[in-house]
Amino acid sequence: MLSALEWLASDIRKLSGIDIELKVLGTERRIAPEAELVLFRIAQEALRNVWRHSQAAKAVITVVFQQDSVRLTIADNGKGFDLQQRRGDLTREGRLGLAGMEERARLLGGNLTIQSAPGEGATITVEAPI
Repeated sequence: MLSALEWLASDIRKLSGIDIELKVLGTERRIAPEAELVLFRIAQEALRNVWRHSQAAKAVITVVFQQDSVRLTIADNGKGFDLQQRRGDLTREGRLGLAGMEERARLLGGNLTIQSAPGEGATITVEAPI
């Protein structure tokens, strides 16, 4: 999974000019291929949102391997958004990126949290059992 995330960060960095850093905490270990793919897709959607919407100069992908779970966080220093208003608007307008990330996290038996406010960037965190 980490090599795929490194590739993703490098690819988006080249295309967007956003400084993207990958941090890994804990002892890396393999997880089920299906779970790796779901986590990669969540990171891909989150970074796509950073690129398209945030006007960020920097994003950080953090992967934390814990004893019985993995936590993936994507944080940016962009313009942020009003979370309550945006979730409803995105669903009504058919832009389902956040809803899709939440659904993917549920498929893993995990949960997704989104933190953002105007002018404060955004942080997407998914924690899933392994």
